[in-house]
Amino acid sequence: MTRRKSLLYKAYTPYLLSGPALLIMILFLILPMFFAIALSFTDASLLSYAAGKYTTVGVKNYITFLTSPSFPKVLSSTFVYVVLGVTLTFLVGLGTALLLNMKLRASFFFRGALILPWIIPQVVLVLIWKWMLNPRYGVVNQLLSSLGVIDANFSWFTAPGIAIFVLMLVTVWKQYPLACLILLAGLKGIPEDTYEAARIDGANVFQRFWYITLPGLRYVSKVLIMLLTIWSFTNFTIIWVLTKGGPADSTATISIFTYLNAFQFNKLGYGAAVGVVGLLITLAFSVVYYLIAMRKSEVE
Repeated sequence: MTRRKSLLYKAYTPYLLSGPALLIMILFLILPMFFAIALSFTDASLLSYAAGKYTTVGVKNYITFLTSPSFPKVLSSTFVYVVLGVTLTFLVGLGTALLLNMKLRASFFFRGALILPWIIPQVVLVLIWKWMLNPRYGVVNQLLSSLGVIDANFSWFTAPGIAIFVLMLVTVWKQYPLACLILLAGLKGIPEDTYEAARIDGANVFQRFWYITLPGLRYVSKVLIMLLTIWSFTNFTIIWVLTKGGPADSTATISIFTYLNAFQFNKLGYGAAVGVVGLLITLAFSVVYYLIAMRKSEVE
């Protein structure tokens, strides 16, 4: 009997331990997702949904969004934000990881300081940057205007090209510590003997980086790029607090456009349809990326 209880305990322990996490995922991720999908087929607004006075419209919301002039604009804004954000975050993270991988004094201090932007809550970090870039009393404007680089009271959020630059600056500042730590862990996994053999054979720094470091980081880089892409697709806080999708919707990504329609324009069903389209795009990218890149790495 004791042996039987022991076997049952070992068999059911994994399910008992993972049960709370699974329950949280069902309540706060799976159910809201299906609720949003169901809502996207209705003409509900905030008031009509609360009163229960809304009707089913089928795929009308999807057709309206996909055929509207806003769709290519939102898609291009999302594409620019994702591509630039992921590329710059990866490059900055790789550069800092290479520096921290060197044998430097007080490297533990730099590694601790490096993680600070990641652990600061997004709202707090974005508000700090927004204060620093304020046209009237921001420290960045005060410094650059005193040097004659920009005019006094220069606004960083009124020109589309400048606004996306600011978004990239804050996004990379927030995300690069994670990229650095993941890539640094990958660098630690590359045997030092490989570099030593390459030095003996006469390989220079660039050749060692190209033929040893980059191939050694291949799998870690693919996982990191996938994570950064998914986070960039769903990023809301940084864009909303800084620009609210402006100027002229130049930074209105799918997540921002979903919020604007659902809660600002009071079109809850239409906003849900926009969100579902964003979900399908992210899911399609994840599946294709896994089949092309991740699965190939696993086979190798």
